[in-house]
Amino acid sequence: MKKEIYKSWQIILLTLCCILINYFGSLIASHFQLPLWLDTFGTFLTAYALGPVCGSLVGVAGNLIYAFVNPVSAVYSLTSVFIALIFGEMAKHGWMKTINKACTLAVLIGFVSSVISVVLNVIFYEGSIGNIWGDGLIMLLEKWHVPYVIRIFAGQFYLDFIDKLITVLALFGFIRLYRMIIANGKNHKALETSKKTGAVILLIGLGLFGFSNQKANAQSQEFNSYVRTIYNNTNGLPSGEANDIVSTNDGVIWVGTYAGLYRHNGRDFRLINDIPSVKAIKCLYVDNEGRLFIGTNDNGLSIMINEEISNILQEKDGLPSDAIRCITRAHDSYYYVGTSAGMAVVSIADGLHVIKTIPEIEAAVRVSADTKNHVAVVTSSGSLYLIAGVDNIPCDFDEKEKFTTAAFSTDGLLYAATESNKIYVYKVTDLVAAVGKITPNKCILTKVDELSCGKLQHIQSIVFQRDVIFLCADNGAGYFKENKWYDLETGSFNNSIDNMTTDYQGNLWFSSSRLGLLKMCESSFVDIYHSAGLSEAVVNTINKFNGEFYFGTDNGLAVINAQTKTAGSNAITQYLKNTRIRCLFVDKDNNMWICTKGKGLLRVSPEEEIQQFADGHMRVAIQMDDGTIAAGGNNGVIFIKNNEITGALTSADGFENPIVLTLSQTTDGTLFAGTDGGGIAVIRNKKIERLLKKTDGLSSNIILRTINDKKYGEFTGNSFVVTSNGLCYIEKLSAEEHRETDYSIKVLDNFPYANNYDLVIHEDNNVFVLGSAGIYVVNRDQLVSGEKPDYELLDIRKGLLSSLTANSWNYLDENGNLYISCDTGASYLNLYTYNKTERSYRMQLKNIVIDGKHHVIQKDSPFVIPADANVIEIEPEIINYSINNPYIRLYFEGVDENPNVMLQSEITSLTYNNLSSGTHVFSIEVLDSKGKSILEKTSYTIKKTYRIYDNWWFMFYTITVFVVFIAWITWFTTSTIQNRHIMQQQKELETIKNQVRIGNETIFAIANAVEARDMRTGRHSFRVAEYAVMIARELGFTEDELENIRKIGLLHDIGKIGVPDTILNKPAKLTDDEFKTMRSHVLIGSEILKDFSIIKNVADGARYHHERYDGEGYVEGLKGEEIPLTARIIGIADAFDAMTADRIYRKALPMEKVISELKRCRGTQFDPGLVDILLELIDSGTLNLDDIQKRSMAVNPNTDEVEA
Repeated sequence: MKKEIYKSWQIILLTLCCILINYFGSLIASHFQLPLWLDTFGTFLTAYALGPVCGSLVGVAGNLIYAFVNPVSAVYSLTSVFIALIFGEMAKHGWMKTINKACTLAVLIGFVSSVISVVLNVIFYEGSIGNIWGDGLIMLLEKWHVPYVIRIFAGQFYLDFIDKLITVLALFGFIRLYRMIIANGKNHKALETSKKTGAVILLIGLGLFGFSNQKANAQSQEFNSYVRTIYNNTNGLPSGEANDIVSTNDGVIWVGTYAGLYRHNGRDFRLINDIPSVKAIKCLYVDNEGRLFIGTNDNGLSIMINEEISNILQEKDGLPSDAIRCITRAHDSYYYVGTSAGMAVVSIADGLHVIKTIPEIEAAVRVSADTKNHVAVVTSSGSLYLIAGVDNIPCDFDEKEKFTTAAFSTDGLLYAATESNKIYVYKVTDLVAAVGKITPNKCILTKVDELSCGKLQHIQSIVFQRDVIFLCADNGAGYFKENKWYDLETGSFNNSIDNMTTDYQGNLWFSSSRLGLLKMCESSFVDIYHSAGLSEAVVNTINKFNGEFYFGTDNGLAVINAQTKTAGSNAITQYLKNTRIRCLFVDKDNNMWICTKGKGLLRVSPEEEIQQFADGHMRVAIQMDDGTIAAGGNNGVIFIKNNEITGALTSADGFENPIVLTLSQTTDGTLFAGTDGGGIAVIRNKKIERLLKKTDGLSSNIILRTINDKKYGEFTGNSFVVTSNGLCYIEKLSAEEHRETDYSIKVLDNFPYANNYDLVIHEDNNVFVLGSAGIYVVNRDQLVSGEKPDYELLDIRKGLLSSLTANSWNYLDENGNLYISCDTGASYLNLYTYNKTERSYRMQLKNIVIDGKHHVIQKDSPFVIPADANVIEIEPEIINYSINNPYIRLYFEGVDENPNVMLQSEITSLTYNNLSSGTHVFSIEVLDSKGKSILEKTSYTIKKTYRIYDNWWFMFYTITVFVVFIAWITWFTTSTIQNRHIMQQQKELETIKNQVRIGNETIFAIANAVEARDMRTGRHSFRVAEYAVMIARELGFTEDELENIRKIGLLHDIGKIGVPDTILNKPAKLTDDEFKTMRSHVLIGSEILKDFSIIKNVADGARYHHERYDGEGYVEGLKGEEIPLTARIIGIADAFDAMTADRIYRKALPMEKVISELKRCRGTQFDPGLVDILLELIDSGTLNLDDIQKRSMAVNPNTDEVEA
């Protein structure tokens, strides 16, 4: 670190700035809850610029500032002093010059800071760090049972390590940037490098900084077909009475009794007994916002919101009395509360309070309001009052009869019931004064209608539900629909019916102060028989003829008009009075065939003319494909066509038992006749071909029904059989398949019930099996396959209030309505919509129990569970008042691998231990009758708060810091080893260079020594090397290759060292022996240079430079390109120098002669390509012979370099 000279003001300014940098850095880290301290940048900057002492003062100053808030911070000055001294001293010794050293310095300071801080943390804070990241890591390690000392040090070091690393790297980048600015771009390359280095440091810092604290249309109903359930002290309502009943917006039913307030969800009644003010309930009211107003007999008025009491209003608060009798809300948002002493007008704005009392109205029992600010009140004395706004005097309307109740309809008409059991319908008119205000006490009621309500006596309430007006009375209930009166069949629930409501599913609820509650649930079955006014009877058969439904009973025919649904009679019913009707069938010509016991087989024409075709006991009739009527009875089968009996089959014709119970014609024209013990007679062409019996595979010989099989509405050619003890299936075999029989019969023993009567196959592939248990609905394919089928049973729980008639005949119309014969009448079931009541359910989580403590959940906002919660108990609630008992699926998404599926009646709470932190979704699903498809679903968001170490980003931070620390250790270790290795390599390289230099000097010294012996050549090797380089350059040799060939040129004649001086310097012509000795220099040279690996191919240059291109050279006699290229280049350069240089024995040849020789020897002695290159160099002047010869004379004999 270079010592800078600063002025006093600069030192003061820098110190103050650094203190502020530390302070604001600490504030930022604390505010954003970063995994850093950010309070040492100023300390390090000061220590670097001004020295370690000044750095210590800046660090201590920061701690003293924090001490104003927390005095213990002053003690942590010790940490600031130590790290400032270490940083300042090491920076002086160059530890901020390279990024490697800077990182190492940061780790050292982080370690020292951690050791000191851990000691102080244990002394003052029981090891806590004071940073959620460090403390979070300590808690995580504690969870993993890591020893105390290790975990508190790890928590501190995780913070200090990354904090000091970022701070030192940021300072390193700042210093580089500062120096770059000072340099002012003098060295552009250095400037760019500094920018890149600073950018890298900045990116590292920003990257590590990133781990901050992350934050169906309603239709008219036949109510008499509803399933009735009475609740009293025997089945859930202990009090046995109910004064009032309402339904809040969440679907819950609330029942007011003298015993208190009951909450009902369709499964159980729960008494709200923990609220002192909610006792002896007289009336209930729910406003549009879902608030439940509770009127008590002696505790005033209470308001319940989300099942908690929010307000209480009593006599002491201004009510005329604590005995509340009725409540309603007017259009002006005021609430009218009737008490035993008078009427009060109440407001909930600015708190629940009484704004006015109306003493004129005493003992109000019923109150109702319209949308025009009119309020109608009926008192216990029978008076009817009308209030036109809170500021007006109530109007008392005197009538000859006393009123018992009144209510406004949605169209503003006032319906008022009298003690004479009449309903007066009034239109309300206000008299308006000249100023445009309603005149006090001037309201006019104009009677617009008068309705009679049958046998009802003392009407207690009038309730409007959609297009129906319900009346509740002391002796029962009824309703008006389309201005027509209907008595409501309530059975034994017929006394003191005070009020009624409907739940969200459309079920009817009636309260009685003596009998409890009556629930009437919509059913899949609609009674058609009793609702038309017909008396109870056993129905054997049903069909539709001439626009009317005919019902065959044991006592004759009953008829109901299909349009008006009213019962009637005609000549047919009169004719068959007291006759047992077994089967009704309508043919294609609209003739109705009637099978009777006693009067045989009758045909009724479209004109209703009756004709008898057979006597005795007839049971069944069908029409065959050719129009023939086949009828079965106790004596077999008869055939009728064109009004004549065309044939008959009896015991003599093959029946084992002639009592025929069923007939059906298959797709191939075969007639199946099922008998009472004789199996199935297979009839073709009016002849019995064979009998199918138990021995053929049937489960019984008593055949109740045969039905043609269909798959999605298409006939298969096979048949179902209903026997006395089960179901069978007859498959028609093809001609290739059958051997002894053309039918394959199997028992469908996978069907769950045995006592069945009939079977209907619907086009949706569902099979409806009618039996003594009700109606089973199964999938046709599952049934036929033999696998265990999923089924649904429609019985009394689904609204089938009567038992089905055995051996009866039912009717299926074109709309999918199946009219069913029952032992008390008849009902119908729509095969398309029989399960429509499964489509509406409300589900909720009202409570969740956390470690034994109950909490209320709100649907629209996530419920937050504390992070330390262990046992969580979920209490799901299905609000279901229907007759269905649906399958329910409960599960935490992503937690429950196998969702809990159960019937609603089996629902219990679900317990979860150690639920993981995070956002969870608890789902409640209502499934179809088979427990598979989802009908409705609701979900609740439940959040378990995170301990900091539960968050993914904390784990990411933890792993990242660990990886960074490991990366630094790896980097530091690798760098240290690598630096040592590099230094070793540098030493070894230097040694090698010295050896090479010495070797080169030695070799070249020898070469120079050789040339010094050869007085004839005069620096010949230098010139050969120069010519060789020039030729090689033209061949495209690289610089390294050119240098290589230059050295080869210098050493090519090194073998002459082994030639005697007498021969080497002989001026006369050599003898043959001497020439032979001279020629040996190439072998000597190659032998000397063969292990000289520093210069590539150097031995080749020495050995082969006297070879000729035509093969006539020495010593190997190589020719052409067999001669290495290096040797060919050296060879032509050697010869060129021999011709152009002065020798002892002759002068240099003229250039013309040299060129002539080159051309002459082209392709013989020399490589022709090399000759061309050399001639081009001469012609172009590139080869300057004089210059080269002069330089050869100036070469230093020791270095082989030209002297300056």
